[in-house]
Amino acid sequence: MKNMSFASHADSTGLRSRLGLASLAVVATLLLGGCSLLAPKPLEAVSPMPALASLEQTSTQRLILRVARIESDDSAQRAVDADADAETGESAQEHNLPPLIGVLRQSPEAMRLVMLSVQGQRLLTLVHDADGSRFEKARPEVLEKLPFSADWLARRIAWVHWPQAAIDDAFANTGWQLVQRGDWQQGRQPAQRIITQDGVTIAELTRDASGRVTLRDPAADMQLTLEPLAAPSTQNAPDDSPEAPAHD
Repeated sequence: MKNMSFASHADSTGLRSRLGLASLAVVATLLLGGCSLLAPKPLEAVSPMPALASLEQTSTQRLILRVARIESDDSAQRAVDADADAETGESAQEHNLPPLIGVLRQSPEAMRLVMLSVQGQRLLTLVHDADGSRFEKARPEVLEKLPFSADWLARRIAWVHWPQAAIDDAFANTGWQLVQRGDWQQGRQPAQRIITQDGVTIAELTRDASGRVTLRDPAADMQLTLEPLAAPSTQNAPDDSPEAPAHD
């Protein structure tokens, strides 16, 4: 009886400990749970990457990032299957990847995208430079479950933010092509970009009048949304620049 009481007390203590985790751990748990449902298969980037030297100026932008599943027939069936297998009985929609805050800094030397929780806690940093693309300052368990590779994300960020000439140069003499409708360089007016490989659509990018870009990746059943976020006042804003230390 004493052993049973001790075991019960230990279980109760463990439960209270888990419920008392820091908010960063909660966000990471949501990230892992959502990603496992969002990514039924690994995603690999095979497209040419535009040259960093094509970025003539350094720029910094704050964004809201959202990743969701494209509601195709196949993805809907996978969501049903995931729900059927879930022990908790919660729907796949409830485990979607939560919105993230991104601080994007681009220069002729490197592109850095710091990804933070909505509470301002750093989750990881995407870096693309002369050594390639990689994630830095991230929990290993987060990296294992991300629904995209660093290469995949870096290329799609480039498709959204880099000039048409830079992408055209990278795609020259390959099976890849950028089709652009409207003036993409005017950030506050509707425009569209379509990325194809050997005539097959790889990504569809649509920008609305607010500057929000929705990138659909039909092959991966994934949708990435990047929405400009107004910079907060320097007095009240947390230091979330790419060079800033992470918030615990």
